[in-house]
Amino acid sequence: MPSPDLQERLSAVQQRLATVYDGIGHNSGRPYLYFVYAPGDELIVRRLADDMLVEGNDVTYLHIDLLPLTIESLAGHEAKRAELLNDPVKGQGADKSIVRRWALALQKAITARLAETDGSRRPVVVLRGLGALHPLGNPTELMEAVAEKELRDPRTDKIVPILLLVPGSHLPQVSRTYQFLGLAEQTLTFYRGEEL
Repeated sequence: MPSPDLQERLSAVQQRLATVYDGIGHNSGRPYLYFVYAPGDELIVRRLADDMLVEGNDVTYLHIDLLPLTIESLAGHEAKRAELLNDPVKGQGADKSIVRRWALALQKAITARLAETDGSRRPVVVLRGLGALHPLGNPTELMEAVAEKELRDPRTDKIVPILLLVPGSHLPQVSRTYQFLGLAEQTLTFYRGEEL
């Protein structure tokens, strides 16, 4: 049975998107919404997202899973990737290069998904499977790279909100900070977005 807290939080996300869609990101500079949940709740959050984040309230949700995206974007480059990551001299910055490659693949995937919409509802991109970024990257680095090109709805030219389903944990009494995958060495600050 899903945690009532997770359901309530996702319901609040739906409500926020339905009521202040155009205002999302005005205070933070980017229309990113971070939904942090315990890594052990991954399957529950996936199921809740499938059940709750569907068309409704004049909004359509475009789900993108980062696991297949990260794998496909590096296909055919396995030997080069291994060489760079295993050689400290050649590999300096290899992880950043890979995160940039993932960001480009994500931008293309989002653009393709936006082109598929019929324009009758306002689109929201839902990013899931963010654990696939570890150990080479994290949600903060990915969104910083994605921000280099502002993503807009091709029909309205409005900025499209992006909801990130982030496996991690919150630090008590600290705002805008999270531990990706619940790992202390992955203590990060949200990149210009709202925490929900």
